[in-house]
Amino acid sequence: MPHHLTSVPYPLCMHPIATRLASKQFSKRYLLLLIALSSSFFALSWCSFWFGWLLCLAIVPILAIFKLLAIAPKKKLFCLASIALTLLLWNTLTIWWIYKAAFEGLLFAVCYNTICLSLPWFCYYYMRKWGGLYVGYLGLVTSWLTLEHAHLSWEHWELTFPWLNLGNGLAALPQWIQWYAYTGILGGSLWILTLNILLYHLLFEKKSTPLFKGLLAWLLLPIAISLMIYYTYSEKGRRVEAVVVQPNFDSYTEKSPTSPYFVPYRYQINRLLALSKEQLTPTTALVVWPESAIDCYLEEIQLRNYLLMQPVFQFLETYPALHLITGASSFCTYGLIKATQTAQKIRGNYTDRFNSVFYLNNREKIDIYHKVKLLPGGEYLPYFHLIPEKILSWIKQTIDHIGGGLDPCLGKGNEAKIFAIDGHIQVAPIICYELLYGAFIGSSVRKGANLLAVVTNDGWWGNTPIYHQFFQYSRLPAIAHRRSVVRAANTGISGFINQRGEVITTTNRLEAAATRAVVYANNQMTFYSLHGDYIGHIAAWACLLLWCMVCIATLRRRKAAFLLK
Repeated sequence: MPHHLTSVPYPLCMHPIATRLASKQFSKRYLLLLIALSSSFFALSWCSFWFGWLLCLAIVPILAIFKLLAIAPKKKLFCLASIALTLLLWNTLTIWWIYKAAFEGLLFAVCYNTICLSLPWFCYYYMRKWGGLYVGYLGLVTSWLTLEHAHLSWEHWELTFPWLNLGNGLAALPQWIQWYAYTGILGGSLWILTLNILLYHLLFEKKSTPLFKGLLAWLLLPIAISLMIYYTYSEKGRRVEAVVVQPNFDSYTEKSPTSPYFVPYRYQINRLLALSKEQLTPTTALVVWPESAIDCYLEEIQLRNYLLMQPVFQFLETYPALHLITGASSFCTYGLIKATQTAQKIRGNYTDRFNSVFYLNNREKIDIYHKVKLLPGGEYLPYFHLIPEKILSWIKQTIDHIGGGLDPCLGKGNEAKIFAIDGHIQVAPIICYELLYGAFIGSSVRKGANLLAVVTNDGWWGNTPIYHQFFQYSRLPAIAHRRSVVRAANTGISGFINQRGEVITTTNRLEAAATRAVVYANNQMTFYSLHGDYIGHIAAWACLLLWCMVCIATLRRRKAAFLLK
């Protein structure tokens, strides 16, 4: 083992933590302090987004735990278990609200994501062991960014969970992150990782050269540049007056026919129409209703024939200049042919059910978007097509899930789509969880989208912090693509966000309301819109190259040791 891992380290400065690390005595209390600090910093960064800056410190205690391995090599398993416990606490304290929908889902999400987040630390440990400290740093950064990139962009990885990507934690600090227009959220993750490593190195490592201090100062430059952009940026594009509607139907007790206090679908639509009319003006161009606003499954080719939809079409005839975007549940029937992997046989015909968005106006044309980025577990069972039918049937019968019963076969759209409102307004529909996929939204922008319409239903999660968390996430695509966001949520929070991530107006949670604002349809594309998650691509190739170098170095070292025998 290299000398720097076997010798007892000594502090660069007389900082109390660094001094404590220099002690040869292994302290369980100190280890518990590091676990508590790291997990608390992570939890506070998500539970209250205005503490997102704590992410700049949250990884330092984990790096310090690895330092303890050098002091007490016999406590190796104990230290590694402490790191796993830290990651487990981070996940539990930040996504505990999943239990509101399914406790089994919470257990799986916490365990799965803890395992995923352990992989970059595995890379750090072995790359530092065989390549030295600085190679270890590179291994940690590149592997972490590769993991986040996999969650965001790898098509064949169906168990994606980008909720806790580090760059998301700065969503409530738009003054700090205007550079996301060039890097996306992976740029934020890179910044957070690098800042943590530099702080750790300055506190705990001997080789803290002036270069490291200079780099630490340089990392503050993005904030200074971001502040300049934030306070000088002016909205671009054509003026659009829009209305968002928040009907506030409880997802468990009112939305479904099996709910104890079910509100009939015609009354749900009547409330949506009434709230819309309250905010309309002669210049209103766009009305947005939330995800599953029309929640009974409608056959898409028969949409204009449903009695339930007639009040909606009459409303649009009354306001001929108005355009309506609404979340809906829909289905397509293929007959006796299994046209897709997700098609299920219903009443003798293969049928796909979709989480959809309808674009409706006074014209005959109806445009429909099917959700592409489905929620794992909530809207599909990952790799369900590889599961034998008998096991799949058993899973569907035994696992409680959102909306009552697991549906692993919800249909999936093929690609991002835009709704052409007119020659000047092109709207990209975004359904709930899709908000997290910046490069996917960028594909809509490259097709011409100049406005983002986010429809969501956060009512599954009860009275939990997810309302605020998910609303803050809506700032991220606004900044990354310089597109105003029009957000409609079933139970809140609904509102408008401008092109620099600033909130224009919002509704209160858990109330039936509508609000109106003016946004701007911007046609200029950002660097990130054009190039997507290029940082993730670079990190993935760099991580692969590092592993190859470490493997080659290990083989040469073993060969040399063999020849010396």
